[in-house]
Amino acid sequence: MNVSPEFIEAFRPLGVWIAAALTLGIYSILWKENYYYRVCEHIFVGATSAYLVVTSYANTIKPAIEVDMIEKGMWWQIIAIALGCMIYFQPFAQFRWLSRFPIALWIGFNAGFAGLTMRTIMPMIVSVRATMLPLVVFTNGTFDLLRSFNNTVFVLSTTMTLLYFFFSFEKLASAPGVLKVCRWVMMLSFGVGFGNTVMNRITLVMGRFSFLFSDWLGLI
Repeated sequence: MNVSPEFIEAFRPLGVWIAAALTLGIYSILWKENYYYRVCEHIFVGATSAYLVVTSYANTIKPAIEVDMIEKGMWWQIIAIALGCMIYFQPFAQFRWLSRFPIALWIGFNAGFAGLTMRTIMPMIVSVRATMLPLVVFTNGTFDLLRSFNNTVFVLSTTMTLLYFFFSFEKLASAPGVLKVCRWVMMLSFGVGFGNTVMNRITLVMGRFSFLFSDWLGLI
């Protein structure tokens, strides 16, 4: 169904008001738990679930049926579709046994895959080796103080993080000061990651505030 731009523009003010009402409803949780927030939360969850169902069908299921099965003749994929549909028998006690087949197959597949992941140990070692940067760096024949400092901090942080997980060794267990320094390095890293997460959330909040004050109220 093709919708004309004129039709979209005609209903744009209504859409802005609805979006503003839902935005304010979500942020009303900052005041206290209320029914307005719950209604907006249920609308958000329902709309998101419906969107995921539609996009999954349009991008995965429909191409698999029309292209892979009908055009390419890969009719064996109907087995995967049947197993996927059998999962939805889980809420029905009489037919619940049917849902055990795809669940068992999935668990077995992941168990086998867990064994295959042991091959990733070597790439992990290569990744650790790649972090061992030169502590003294020369740029165009001149000592580069900044890069040397950055590499030294990076190498020491990586070494301390790896060293922390060898605390079961007796020599390290008898040196709690070393483990404490290693722990602080790891906590600093986690704090940086958490700070980046907070900044991303603040960016989303600023986007909502920009929508409320610009598109809805027209103040900016």
